[in-house]
Amino acid sequence: MTQVDEREALAPRTILEHAELLHFTHPDGPLPQAGRPYPDEDRYRALPRTERRTAESNQAIVDLLTSAYRAEPSPARARFPLAEALRSVVAPSRGHGPLLEAVASFDPRWRHRVGRHLACTGTERGQVLVGLILLAGAAGPDDVLPVRLLGLLGRHFGESAIRVLRQIPGTADDLIWLAERSDPMNHARAVEALCTLAEPATFAWLLREGVRPDGPSVVHARAVAETVDLAALLNADTPMARCPSSTDGDGKVPFLRSGGEGEVVAQVGRVLVALMGHEAGSAELRRYAGAAAALAGFAGAAGRMRPDLDRYALVVTVLADLHAGQAATLDLPEGEPAAMRATLDGLLDEPAWAAVRADAEQSADPMSRRRAQWALATRINCRQTPLPAGSATAEETEMTRPDSGRSTFAIRVHVGDPGRNGGVETRVFIDGRPIIREAFDKGPSEQPEYLLGPEHRLRAADEPHEVRLAEADCTEGCCGALYVTVERRGGEVVWRDWRDPDRTGLDLPVFRFAAADYDAEVHRAENDHSWEWPDRTVARLLRARLRADPDLLGRWDCDLGWISTWPRDCGRVQVSYLHPRRPALDDEPWLQFVAVLDVPPGEPDAVADELVRQLAETDPRRPEWLSGGSAEAAEALGFDWPPARRP
Repeated sequence: MTQVDEREALAPRTILEHAELLHFTHPDGPLPQAGRPYPDEDRYRALPRTERRTAESNQAIVDLLTSAYRAEPSPARARFPLAEALRSVVAPSRGHGPLLEAVASFDPRWRHRVGRHLACTGTERGQVLVGLILLAGAAGPDDVLPVRLLGLLGRHFGESAIRVLRQIPGTADDLIWLAERSDPMNHARAVEALCTLAEPATFAWLLREGVRPDGPSVVHARAVAETVDLAALLNADTPMARCPSSTDGDGKVPFLRSGGEGEVVAQVGRVLVALMGHEAGSAELRRYAGAAAALAGFAGAAGRMRPDLDRYALVVTVLADLHAGQAATLDLPEGEPAAMRATLDGLLDEPAWAAVRADAEQSADPMSRRRAQWALATRINCRQTPLPAGSATAEETEMTRPDSGRSTFAIRVHVGDPGRNGGVETRVFIDGRPIIREAFDKGPSEQPEYLLGPEHRLRAADEPHEVRLAEADCTEGCCGALYVTVERRGGEVVWRDWRDPDRTGLDLPVFRFAAADYDAEVHRAENDHSWEWPDRTVARLLRARLRADPDLLGRWDCDLGWISTWPRDCGRVQVSYLHPRRPALDDEPWLQFVAVLDVPPGEPDAVADELVRQLAETDPRRPEWLSGGSAEAAEALGFDWPPARRP
């Protein structure tokens, strides 16, 4: 053969062959670029792009499937005119509910025969996708291998492949196989499927790999906790928990021994920490029925873990949540929260654990040093700051006074673990309950600079004003926000008229607070910067200086935007600003710049002064800091638009 003939002979002819070849060369992880380009790339790009919505595309496919089924419903027939018809279809990769519903009444034998043919021999992605849809609920053990190979092509086929596999008995191991080689979204879908199947043989993997803190699988943390039964895993009255539903002959959970008791304790802790974060959803720890028992088990067993920085940070995170997070609001026996905090705090003072933080403080790795600083500051804050009223035991806090009808009010600033991409949020407790997290699950509470900064948004005045307490991660315009109206009425402060623009019928009551107590708590929180780390302090001072003298940036025809630094940012502050300074018209060209400034060691005031000097004395409109606007605006204003941003 010629070289051209040889290449053509070796090239995959079907999408399944393409997946099989890529898996052969990359057997252990996600495929590069999710397996793209597919063999049909040139033809797919040539298909006419219409503006049809997903619903209309689905209906077109339903019509094709219905016609094909009516024309040849007999499973014995072997002609496949449907395959040719699907060559010109741009099948949507998601939103397949109408398709699944439409084919549910078809003869399963017909669905299996046609679906397998399309999935295994399809050369166009529309053919393969429809084949997987037909196989859902009709596939058998012989279909597992091709289906899971197609699932490696995650963007188009991962969701459908997981749907097929979860309905075939005995495929839990195949779902794990696919999850370990999938992108984060399909890993999360596989985790959801495994939690639904709840096969004991998968519990070890679910506990170890089911929750990735920075991935979408975190939303399944409660399902993982309920499936593996965290509460039963760490039972204080035995060396390690005995779970009758998933034990070997001696009553011991097999996977506990294989991973070591300390490792299992750490895995339980990681799931608990995921439940504490807003990424898992609204008040997920509170919604987990076994939360109290799991926390008690973790506190009692934490000493079995081998100390390292990740586990030190894990213990600090649980300790902080017991102090002023969801864990602090659980219905625990009197004195138990204080006992758990004391146990965990005492553990961190033991020589082996204390050495971990000491070593991290001296590490050459900036992130290790940053985490050590965060851990120390968080522990000090837990020791020195009183608990929110009503959230702990009666002897520790003042409970709500039922005779007055007034609620208690407390504000706490939470700083997350820098090693977990932790954020900063303002937590508001009413009657000891984390009201924002319970009412809104699409994003974190607002940052303290927003609620407690110079605008004094939480202060109450006779004139009512509305305050945004939280915003969706994807912005308010996409998925909403949480608002409340704050008003002073004589000796009371009232929170009323709660609303979320993305949701109707938000069912939250009117809360009344004693004005003197409310004012004192807001004043305390506004002036408490003990939660800050040096970079954040510099950011606050820099913000104050630039706002006090707008001409510092104004000399470059720029207006200040936001200034921030995050727990994961080591020695950096980001400053955003717009150019020109004040666009006169909506259609006037504008550009956004974001300066990334190194924060040198030193006193925060002196460091802030130096950063101001850098911005004021040198033109901050640098090409490398250009981050927003358009190529047209850049050209109109005399700047070069970055090549990487060109379409």
